[in-house]
Amino acid sequence: MSESAENTEGLVSFDDTLDITMAAIYFEKLTEMLNQHKSIVLNGEGIERIDGAGLQLLVAFFKAAESLHVTIKWQACSEILKKSAKLSGLAGILEID
Repeated sequence: MSESAENTEGLVSFDDTLDITMAAIYFEKLTEMLNQHKSIVLNGEGIERIDGAGLQLLVAFFKAAESLHVTIKWQACSEILKKSAKLSGLAGILEID
């Protein structure tokens, strides 16, 4: 990644669990990224467990980013994340194929 790209994008990599026990930690990370008003890249490749709280956090994050005109894109998504988003009807909002 070029130096200019590093200055205009932020990367958030998720651990293997994105559930209610991790929601507050990720809320802080994601809020900090939004406050920088940079494009954000999410890496969800390692997510092995996600619950409703984790999905709600992502939805709120995507909506807040949209209102702030901050671009979000996925670098990678685990199969668990993709399936959970599709089953809950949130794949479109979360821009997960």
